[in-house]
Amino acid sequence: MNRIARTLAIASLAASSAFFLPAAHADALNPDAFVKMCDADKDGMVSKAEVMKHVEKMFDKMDAKKMGKLDKKQVEEFLKAFNMISAG
Repeated sequence: MNRIARTLAIASLAASSAFFLPAAHADALNPDAFVKMCDADKDGMVSKAEVMKHVEKMFDKMDAKKMGKLDKKQVEEFLKAFNMISAG
């Protein structure tokens, strides 16, 4: 698997993990914030392309050394940023 495909696969896995939190935390997810964050064309819905573009931006932001890889600490921060737990 080439580096880009592997990176996108990891990002997809990380993105999808936000949707599989334990049931006890399901009410803490904030779908409105997720849509607002990813909805590039402002149609009130998110496409796969919009989500993937957002994931790529987040990955690039966490990849401070621009190595195309995230270490364990960077992955932890990536997942925290993507979980979007409601503040209130």
